[in-house]
Amino acid sequence: MELQQLRCFLAAAELENFTRGAKRAFVSQPALSASISKLEAEMGVKLFTRNKRNVVLTPAGRMLLKRAKKIVEECARAKDELKHHEMPRVLRLGVINTLSISHVARLIEQYRRQNPHLRLNVFDASEAEMEQLAQAGRIDMALTVLPQQPDQRKPFSYSQALFSESYVVAMATDHHLSQSPSVSLDDLKDEPFIARSHCEYRRVFQELLKASDVRLNVAYVTNQDDRALRLVEEGVGVAFIPEHYTSSGIVKRPLIKAPGQRTIGFEWGLGENQAEVDQLVAFASTARWP
Repeated sequence: MELQQLRCFLAAAELENFTRGAKRAFVSQPALSASISKLEAEMGVKLFTRNKRNVVLTPAGRMLLKRAKKIVEECARAKDELKHHEMPRVLRLGVINTLSISHVARLIEQYRRQNPHLRLNVFDASEAEMEQLAQAGRIDMALTVLPQQPDQRKPFSYSQALFSESYVVAMATDHHLSQSPSVSLDDLKDEPFIARSHCEYRRVFQELLKASDVRLNVAYVTNQDDRALRLVEEGVGVAFIPEHYTSSGIVKRPLIKAPGQRTIGFEWGLGENQAEVDQLVAFASTARWP
């Protein structure tokens, strides 16, 4: 008994006609007749009563019909499962570009090593770009700065915090303020300043400076944190940076009257690959963060 024979048998039985059954089975009418005749010979019974207009199942044919449906359905299900088993699982992750690349790289490398069958696609983005990616359905989840208050307008409705941190003042190790336990905005009035144009708290800092009647001496503007840190290391200026940023060539000092802490975590919505999302959230929640 072959699977194709059962398919031909089912097509003829359900339509009660060899010609129409052949069309459904995508074979010629003689081929379908030959297949059913061979099946009858193998089983040792007649499956159809034939007449000029149609064909009718015999009692043996009706008995086989029930079994044949289950066999063909199970074969189709098995083929589908194997097909999807071979397809790589995919998870699209957006990462805020004000996270230290060393922390991001460590998370991705460890997670990929433990999940070799997962294809993890990562997109660097600013806060505004992240929302656009989520709205367009191009990412499944985001590792980003979580809003202080729930925002119903955001495309992702679920979140999990990982760590919180303050903003600090970064300066070269030999900077004259490096020995101070903390730094005020007044201390920075005459200091060359490295502005990080993509900082989520940029407007908050601007309001803080305005309220304190302090104007910074902006020496360099960049949207790349590695450049900002290198410029600070080389003594080009000082910068406001997230506390978790580290470098052997800089010193970090608390900023007096600094804005509130920011919280880093995951955001996501319900989707087809929810299992992959839940798995990454659980893994990252056990990782070591600043």
